[in-house]
Amino acid sequence: MIRILADENIYKLDQFLPREIDLATYDPEKPIPALDGYDALLVRSVSKLNKTVLPVLPSSLKVIGTGSSGSDHIDIDFFENRNVKVIDAKGSNANAVSEYVLTSLLLWSIKRGKALTEFKIGIIGAGATGTAVGNQLSKFDISFCYYDPPRAKRDSSFKSVSLEKVLNCNILTFHVPLTKTDNHSTFHWLDDEKLNGKNFELIINAARGGVINELALLEAIEDERILDVVIDVWEAEPDFNTALVEKAFISTPHIAGYSEQAKLNASKMLAEQMASIFNFDLPDFSELYSSKKLDIAVLNYSIYEFILRLHPIREYDADIRELCLRPDKKILFQRLRIDRPYRYEYPFLFLDRIDFPEMDKLKKLGVKFL
Repeated sequence: MIRILADENIYKLDQFLPREIDLATYDPEKPIPALDGYDALLVRSVSKLNKTVLPVLPSSLKVIGTGSSGSDHIDIDFFENRNVKVIDAKGSNANAVSEYVLTSLLLWSIKRGKALTEFKIGIIGAGATGTAVGNQLSKFDISFCYYDPPRAKRDSSFKSVSLEKVLNCNILTFHVPLTKTDNHSTFHWLDDEKLNGKNFELIINAARGGVINELALLEAIEDERILDVVIDVWEAEPDFNTALVEKAFISTPHIAGYSEQAKLNASKMLAEQMASIFNFDLPDFSELYSSKKLDIAVLNYSIYEFILRLHPIREYDADIRELCLRPDKKILFQRLRIDRPYRYEYPFLFLDRIDFPEMDKLKKLGVKFL
């Protein structure tokens, strides 16, 4: 029998596994239980795994997996050098994050009275998420360019713009992993040097805390070289920079990729990879990907108000601002990420056909109408 130990918050994982799998769960706020006898350990990004955390690996352990799109919280080399395969859910939340970025842009555009078609957006990182962001921007005829030299090196069909060109964009949005060791380190990629002499309308970070030097960012905001920021990820998570929260147009507790469909995707990807490794058959989980009908009576809603009925981004923003003076804000930050029901992505929402002057924007977001 295959035995799996998993973070209890990996969404509906049991429904993606056959009944013959022995699945046990643990509370991520407590130490990881003893792994003796387990074939696989599945975690989330809140759990750091390395030699210090797991100095001794049982011979039974064959797989370590993360239900996160990124794997920078796992020392991959350490485990794979000991014949433990590391798997992840890369790309599982690409659409959810792209919707977060576009939602932020639309809300910012409306609130600031600025037309997005007048600006150029630089997408830093052209992996699954960055590409999804580009696809979303294309639907709204918003000009953008990709900056991703590592991808350009390995993919001859992809062209990255120069550093100078991307830094001349009006808006930057980040979609890179956090790396510190290779020739293309992303740690503090946006720093004093790159910000010197530059002016930006808006900076969005929904990638990883540490990609932006938060102190340099705050200084640029104070000097009005950056007019607005949207920040979802924080350098000292689960702690967060309260000064940056207060200055941000939108600040959220690392939830850009949190949607019903993204969480299902992550569990599905982990189950599929384990099925390949351990040679078992998966159950039918198609019914999990259901759509949801919303009953919204339009009472002179603006497009701004309508978007906020579909996406809880401002609710999370209010929540994190309330934590700024709390001594237990680190603990509460984590709870904000798991206590709220996951939103449905736009293509999984459908409404009754309504008489709404800006319904075309909702259709471009992917909302369906009966």
